[in-house]
Amino acid sequence: MPVEHGSAQSRCGLIARTARFGVLGHLYGTLTLYIVGTEVFTWSLAEVLAAALIVVVNWFRSSRAGDKPIAWLALIGSCSWVVIALLFGQAIGNVFDPRVLVHALSAASLALFSAKSVISS
Repeated sequence: MPVEHGSAQSRCGLIARTARFGVLGHLYGTLTLYIVGTEVFTWSLAEVLAAALIVVVNWFRSSRAGDKPIAWLALIGSCSWVVIALLFGQAIGNVFDPRVLVHALSAASLALFSAKSVISS
């Protein structure tokens, strides 16, 4: 089923496609700012993988209207990422840190689109 330009599906697809740049930026930061093999490097790399999977699932969801299992998976993953971002903010003592806000707001917007897919399916 084709996606109409300007539709909610189109906007979510745009957000998911844009989020991949965030994932690539996170990967670049991980590879350039942390020493390979350290604990923080490993955790940062794991976060790259988790964020990439959430972006991919949301991208699939935006292109497969009516696929309720993917919509649920995208909703759970996106909501989980909001919680993880906020917990990271709490751990560093600043939930208003730009890194926290970018992750939490991006994931929250994907979660809203996912919830809409779950409800409308």
